[in-house]
Amino acid sequence: MEGVEAFLFFLALRGEAKREEVRARFPRLAPLLKALGGAAEVQGETFRLAKPLRLSWFAPLFRARYSPLLPEDERALALERLVEAAFRSAEAGEPLVDGEGLLKAARLFQAGSQALLKGNHRKALHRFGEALGLLEKEGLPFPAAALALLALAQEGFRPGGKGKETVRKALKRAKTPFAREVAARLLQATEKGGASP
Repeated sequence: MEGVEAFLFFLALRGEAKREEVRARFPRLAPLLKALGGAAEVQGETFRLAKPLRLSWFAPLFRARYSPLLPEDERALALERLVEAAFRSAEAGEPLVDGEGLLKAARLFQAGSQALLKGNHRKALHRFGEALGLLEKEGLPFPAAALALLALAQEGFRPGGKGKETVRKALKRAKTPFAREVAARLLQATEKGGASP
């Protein structure tokens, strides 16, 4: 039986999961739910996290559970959620995450998101570029969430520039509601006569 950490990582990647999917992966579910306490909630046939996605708790879990041995779709989803957690942590004003490798990229996405939220598009572009460079160095594809945030910074820095092209790429790759929402909102804004986000 996979443990509590595996179940929490599973829910963090999906945001929510149907009972059949959860039972198939975690047949001994009752002890896991008991051990998680209030970290997960069940509404009807759907399991979801009870707490918002933040780097403060997701980064250590990511460090422990992320592996090149994960199936490709799970690795891609984990990267999407890591970028989303970085943005959500920036929104919440959490301290920058520490770590090496992909967590260093998460720190850069968090710093870039902080700059973006403060309207400093140039600084956001630099931080996002550094983070994407780390992913490229690792041979990893760019997550749609990262491209959507990059497009926001591009469009804020130079409206009508590269942002529209980048956001279209993000929308094609989007695997999470966060990435789809950010990309769709920006695409709609740019198609309304090059309006800034």
